[in-house]
Amino acid sequence: MKLRTETVLEGIAEALRDRIAPNLDDGFAANDARIAQTLLAITRLARDDEVANKVEENRRLREIFLDAAPAIDDPTFAERLEAASRTRDPGLRIAELDAETGRLRNLLVELHAHVEQQEGEEARRIDQSIWRALRDIEAPRAPRA
Repeated sequence: MKLRTETVLEGIAEALRDRIAPNLDDGFAANDARIAQTLLAITRLARDDEVANKVEENRRLREIFLDAAPAIDDPTFAERLEAASRTRDPGLRIAELDAETGRLRNLLVELHAHVEQQEGEEARRIDQSIWRALRDIEAPRAPRA
């Protein structure tokens, strides 16, 4: 058997739920053990999807930048958006993806502020595209246990 993080987390959660919590005389301690078990289960499930979610988020943000660049009235900013749309994730390590996501999210905030200051249908379309992307990006991260 290969020892994987998910297996370890699941084993600890089961021990808390099945062996420790039922044997605690203190109701508060038993409740804390059950809460810890639930948090471990949520963490185990989230960890399994974490890289895929981050890669998809970065792809979606780049897609928004590519779509928005032609509609931006500031040529320098439009060029930055286009350049960001052509970038790639530096690797699949969580720290690498987090750094890239942070960089892309900062640019998204800048884009969002920019289009909110613009008039017209195209600016509203980009604004709505950003809100839809944020909803779609966050939905898979909802805790499940």
